[in-house]
Amino acid sequence: MPAIPRQKACIACADSKRRCDKQLPGCQRCLDRDVDCVYPQPKRRRRDRAGRNSQVEGFSALQNYAGDDAVGSSLDLGDWGELGAADLDIPLSDVIIPYTATPWETVGSLSAQGVGLESPNISSTPCPWFLQNETWVMRHCNEEPACTTDIRLDPFIRTVEEMLQHWVSHGYNSFIHRRLYEKGMPTCLQDAFTTLAAYNGRTPAVTETILQIAEERSSALVRQSPPTAAGAQGIRAHLARVQALFVYEFIQLFDGSVRVRASAEQQLPTLRRWVTQMWEAVRQYRGEDRSLGHYPPQWTITEFDMEYDTASEMWQLWLLTESVRRSHIIINTITNVYQTMTKGWADCAGAVMFTARRGLWEAESAVKWFGLCCASPPLLVPSLQPGPLISQYAAEEFDDFAKMFWTFIVGTDKIQCWIDRSNKPSST
Repeated sequence: MPAIPRQKACIACADSKRRCDKQLPGCQRCLDRDVDCVYPQPKRRRRDRAGRNSQVEGFSALQNYAGDDAVGSSLDLGDWGELGAADLDIPLSDVIIPYTATPWETVGSLSAQGVGLESPNISSTPCPWFLQNETWVMRHCNEEPACTTDIRLDPFIRTVEEMLQHWVSHGYNSFIHRRLYEKGMPTCLQDAFTTLAAYNGRTPAVTETILQIAEERSSALVRQSPPTAAGAQGIRAHLARVQALFVYEFIQLFDGSVRVRASAEQQLPTLRRWVTQMWEAVRQYRGEDRSLGHYPPQWTITEFDMEYDTASEMWQLWLLTESVRRSHIIINTITNVYQTMTKGWADCAGAVMFTARRGLWEAESAVKWFGLCCASPPLLVPSLQPGPLISQYAAEEFDDFAKMFWTFIVGTDKIQCWIDRSNKPSST
C-alpha cells in the first residue's frame, strides 16, 4: 500500500508565511478571511507495478454494460423529432460539466485518510469515512470546462436501460446494491419492479396497457405521504420511493409515446424534489442509530464478535449510502439529459462523490468489504472530475461504474487509452 502523502499548508497560508491548521475542506484562517482555501496537489509518484495483476476486463464490457444476459433494447427513440428541441447529438459534457465537485486536493486527502480503516479497533470509530461532512457537499463551478468531447446522449440512455434490465433479471445493478433490500423490498419499489418486468417483456398487444399501469402507479406514488422514519430506516424509505419514481419516469419519458411522455414530464419536478429530500436526509445522518458494538454489560462478547458486528454494521451503512450516491448520479444525469434534449438547458443540482475502488461494490460479505477498505484507500472521488484520477491511478483500480460514467464525460477513446496504458507492462 503506498504511503499517504503528508498534507501541506494551503497556498494562501504558505504565501503569507502563516500557520495553517490544514483542515478540510478549508483551513480556519481562510474561512475567517472569507477567501478560497486551495491546497497544493501532491506530486505524482511512479507506481510499482511489480506483482500487480495486469489482467483487466476488456472495454467491451463497458459497451455491453448489463452483461451477456442483457435483452435487446426496449426503448423507442424514433419519435424525438416531434419534440422540436430534441437533439441526441448534444455532448453529454454540456449536460453535466457545468457543475463540479470538491477540489481534487481535498478529495484525495479525504479518500486517503479513510477514517477508522487504520484503527485496530473499529468499534471506536466516531464517524465512518463515508459519512463525513465533506463527502456530502455538492459543489458548483461557473468556469468553462477545459475541453469538451463530442459524445452522443442516446448511448447513455441505452446504458441506463441495460442497468434497469439487469436489476429485473438479477436483482441488482450498479446503483441498486444486491444487499440493499435483502430484508424486504418496500411496496412502492415492488410495484415499480413488476411494472418494469412487464414492460421489458411486453408485446405490441399489451404495450398500451402496461404504459397505463405505469402512469397510474406513478400518479399514485406521488400522492403518498413522505417518509417519517428517522435514521437508516428513513434513508432507505427515501431511496426506495426515489428509485420507484425514476423507474416509472424512465419508462414513460423514453418509450416513444407522446401522450405518456407529456404525463411523465409533469412528474419531473417531483422526482428532483424527492432526490433533494433524500440527499438532505442522508447528509444530516451521522449514524445515531448505530449500535457500534455496544452490548448489555451482562453479555459476554469476544473481541472478534465485536469487530465482526461493527464491520457488518459499517458495511450495511456504506452500501445504503453508496446506493444513494450512485442513484443520485444516474437519476440527475438522466433528467438533465432529457431536459437538455427537450428544452436546450437543465437545472444545475450540483455534483456528488461516490466510491470508485474496484471490488467494494461487488463484495459479498462485510469481511471482504472491510479487508479491501483496509488494503487500499476506498477512492471516494468526485463524479465529474476524472482527469486527475486517470492521471494518478491505473484503470484496474476503478470499478466498471466509474469507467462507464467517465466514458460519457471524457470519451471512449480516452478511457480505452487509459485502460491500454494500465495494461502495458512497465519498462525496467
